[in-house]
Amino acid sequence: MNLVVEISIVVVAIATVVMLLAAFRTLKLAGAAIEDVQKTLGDLRVEMLQISHDAREVVRNTNAVTMDAQKKMKELDSLFSSVKEIGQATRAVTQSVKEAATGAVSKVQQSGKNREKSEGGKIAAIADGIASTIRIWNRLKQN
Repeated sequence: MNLVVEISIVVVAIATVVMLLAAFRTLKLAGAAIEDVQKTLGDLRVEMLQISHDAREVVRNTNAVTMDAQKKMKELDSLFSSVKEIGQATRAVTQSVKEAATGAVSKVQQSGKNREKSEGGKIAAIADGIASTIRIWNRLKQN
């Protein structure tokens, strides 16, 4: 019976050593896995910082482009308002020229009838020309 107890003790000792070796091996593998996870997390942290930096740079560039676009749109607004004013002035000049031409045609027609009064007709034509010029000038100043 002693022999059975001694064999049992040896079997238990061998089983304990095998279990300790298996546990040691498992813990060694777990430690390697934890180190790998730590390295991966460190790499992810570095990459996240880089991505965050890149995202901030993109936002800065987008803001700069937006501000530039707004500045150019304001410049275009002033340009379009200038073009509008030029158009209004052109219309006023055209209207004044039409009126002057109408007045000149009527004066020519009257001068044909009043050839007898050549000196008076010349003075009246000059006076009408001056009046038309003053009207054109006043319209340009208004617009």
